[in-house]
Amino acid sequence: MVEHKKILVISDVHGKIPEMIDFMNMMINTKGEKIDFAVHLGDFWSGRNYDPRSGEQIRGEFQEFDLFKKLPMPLYCLRGNEDLIQPEDVWHLENLWLMEDQEIFKMNDWNVLSIDYQYPGEPSDSEPKHIDYSSKDEIDFIFSHRPPYGILDDTLHFKTHKKLKNTGSPMVRSYYDALKPSLFLFGHFHYSNFFQTDCGLVACLDKLVRLGGANQDEFKYSYALLDPFDQSLEVYWKNRLFFKYSILEQKLSDVSHFDKRNLYFRRRRRK
Repeated sequence: MVEHKKILVISDVHGKIPEMIDFMNMMINTKGEKIDFAVHLGDFWSGRNYDPRSGEQIRGEFQEFDLFKKLPMPLYCLRGNEDLIQPEDVWHLENLWLMEDQEIFKMNDWNVLSIDYQYPGEPSDSEPKHIDYSSKDEIDFIFSHRPPYGILDDTLHFKTHKKLKNTGSPMVRSYYDALKPSLFLFGHFHYSNFFQTDCGLVACLDKLVRLGGANQDEFKYSYALLDPFDQSLEVYWKNRLFFKYSILEQKLSDVSHFDKRNLYFRRRRRK
């Protein structure tokens, strides 16, 4: 009997590569998860990380490239806004691969379209590379750094915390409408959320690593697990199961009480 393995999906590591590797080892060695490979949804090398001890935003820039030899699984990435300035050679390290922008990525039996970040207002954010793509191309999922325009794309400004509406990408929305994927996963917003449409599920993943606990001395992780065997998705937020989703049945289950599709705004109001 062939052992089936899951696919780990994470986002917005923001330079916390050692913590990411520790998390991957914990998933395998402590939780006993059988994982084939991991996918990262953008903002990998650098970016803002919040330090709860000082209350400051600290910018990290990762440079210890030899550490990738310790990756316990292959890792496939797409480019987020923090990754666009990185030289091409950083994407060709041991155990690390770059998915091509707006090209089909074969993920076991699934066909996935990966979409890099495009700057808002640029022509590339309006016009898809493959304007002829349609649902006939049988692309199952879309993985992107930004959401499609008008779908789950309200957020808060990272400094002022004022609400920003319709911050999604028109180009990404063009692909969404044309392909009608059964699953759409993105990052970028640094919170967890979901929305169900007629064709499937759109879900935002929080950044992978956060500090937590009474003494702010332990890590909490947000991530997703895709199971090709039973065609399911599990999304976790800060170590807790957020929800389960059957891709075949388009059915949500085990939705946790701490989130009612508005986790980010509710959490902000508590402060």
